[in-house]
Amino acid sequence: MVVKNQVQLITYPDSLGGNLSNLDFVLEKYFPDLFTGGIHILPPFPSSGDRGFAPLTYLEIEPQFGTWDDIKRIGEKHAILLDLMVNHISAKSTYFQDFIENGRDSKYSDLFIPVDKVWPDGNPVKEDIDKIFLRRAEPFSEFLIKKTGKIEKVWTTFGKTTPSEQIDVDVNSPMTKDLFTRFMKKFCNNGVKIVRLDAVNSPSISSFSHCGVIIFSSK
Repeated sequence: MVVKNQVQLITYPDSLGGNLSNLDFVLEKYFPDLFTGGIHILPPFPSSGDRGFAPLTYLEIEPQFGTWDDIKRIGEKHAILLDLMVNHISAKSTYFQDFIENGRDSKYSDLFIPVDKVWPDGNPVKEDIDKIFLRRAEPFSEFLIKKTGKIEKVWTTFGKTTPSEQIDVDVNSPMTKDLFTRFMKKFCNNGVKIVRLDAVNSPSISSFSHCGVIIFSSK
């Protein structure tokens, strides 16, 4: 598809009508021909915080909002845009909870960024930290690993709590790339036409040729 300069609605999944099914009703009854640029639905996924921006997974829709069938139904009449937070995932996600349980022995360990992936001795260098734009006082959080009883410092550049609820993922890891490909295919299979890559360092635009989805990123 081609992105044009047209009116687009941006809404949380519960802002107009309380859920996705009612959103579809509101759009058809009151705005049938207005939002020709598409519908940007802010994260409708299960989440542990930040108004949906700490997603547990992208493979499910939060039940209180509806189902993937609701997304498909809206997508039959409008170009749907969803967010993919490529910087982080929820600390309550299955992936990170397995890491909390098993540490480096977790099957998901390579998804995350213990500080020794950046500094081999595990000690962040102040001069390096000072060069980084942060939303937190420190770029990492400490977590107790149940299996070893040891503390792991893990990269967390987002979030307002300590430890952070949003755990950075290693975008250079093949495991992360495979997981995000699964998420993208889920979007494709449910009629999503545009994906916004949230929390990305540099803006870019490209296409996901697998199913014709437009992808763009934002800082």
